[in-house]
Amino acid sequence: MIEEKNSLLNFNCSFKKIKKLINYIKDKNLINIFNIFIFNKSKNFRILKKIFRDNINNFFNKYKYNCNNISINYLFVTKSKTFKKIFPRARGKCDFTKRRLCNVFLSLFYFLGG
Repeated sequence: MIEEKNSLLNFNCSFKKIKKLINYIKDKNLINIFNIFIFNKSKNFRILKKIFRDNINNFFNKYKYNCNNISINYLFVTKSKTFKKIFPRARGKCDFTKRRLCNVFLSLFYFLGG
């Protein structure tokens, strides 16, 4: 088994949003996942597509294996930093918002058989 790992740290997206997407695509094969990516144009899907594409290209360039036999080993998301943003308002008041970040981890493997 050959494994290729990739991660995206401090991704500017809510943990809850990206968790739903990952749970949706977790148990599917790569061809179905890329079909899902084609029809969904949201920012989160574009970033996940980029992570998958980079990992598959690493496999092909390093080992020269057929990309049809690659499977997902693990795919998960964790919470990261939360930044507080302050927006000034009139009369000395301000509004607070939170900018949440998350980490996405992906590992693909190619089983050699035997």
